[in-house]
Amino acid sequence: MEKWADVNPRNDSGDLLCIATFLPLKSWRDLIPFFRMSLRIERQLKRSPALVRYSLRTDLPHKRFWTLSLWNERGGVNTFVSAEPHATAVRRFEKWAGPGAAFVEWTVADKAPGWPEALEKLQTPTFYYQAAG
Repeated sequence: MEKWADVNPRNDSGDLLCIATFLPLKSWRDLIPFFRMSLRIERQLKRSPALVRYSLRTDLPHKRFWTLSLWNERGGVNTFVSAEPHATAVRRFEKWAGPGAAFVEWTVADKAPGWPEALEKLQTPTFYYQAAG
């Protein structure tokens, strides 16, 4: 399943910062806390002035989740990542993360990417999460 949400229109025709994440959970017991945190983060996303749009993709039977977000500028991403509840989610996800959990970021100048490009970019991520022992 995929879901797209437009949050803020583009301010100009400048570059978009794109961020994709792959979030597999290692345990079914983490699913409910993960969903609760995801809902809180989605509310935070909708209040982020630098966010253009975001998408969520799920494979529930395999406990795998992906995000794709498009941003007008880096400062807005930094503000979002360091604010609650996202800051707590990052700390918790270090315990929840299954094998291959990662994120990647890149910029585009022409058109907003879709899922095929994001999934390809995730093959060579910027960062792999290291699950806590």
